[in-house]
Amino acid sequence: MNIGERLHCRACKTDGTVYRTWDATIESVTTGSIVTIAPAGSLVYNLKSGERPIRHHYRSYYWSDKFYNLIEIFEPSGKLFHIYINVASPPEFEDGMMSFKDHELDVSRYLPKPAQLIDEDEFAEAVITYQYSKEFQEKLYAAAREALELANNWIARPVPVFGETDVE
Repeated sequence: MNIGERLHCRACKTDGTVYRTWDATIESVTTGSIVTIAPAGSLVYNLKSGERPIRHHYRSYYWSDKFYNLIEIFEPSGKLFHIYINVASPPEFEDGMMSFKDHELDVSRYLPKPAQLIDEDEFAEAVITYQYSKEFQEKLYAAAREALELANNWIARPVPVFGETDVE
């Protein structure tokens, strides 16, 4: 994986069912993380609603040792207005594709307001559907607490810069 390469991304349910796919451009790569960007107008496919363009610029951070990923969401004007964190498995890479399992618990921060834990109802359903053990639930709530703190203290880089080939 190299900076500037396109990466096909998949968000999956715990059982591996793909519910969202999109393409992004690799902005940076380190031993323990990858950062991707996607400009407003990029297409995202959702299992429930089909394919549609995103309305904002996205920069997404994925860490190999964290049970969450973070998305900076910028208005088309370049202003950061939303931080969104999925409590999810670390990413897995196979055949030019990145996937993660979304565990339904999320953190949302609309700036300048503080971050909030959301989707606990969806998490409660996932606990039953996928039979999360008590230990796994505790691990995910610990990740959510860490994500809340991260969202409240996050300092975003400036809006991503997109090359002409990034917008189709």
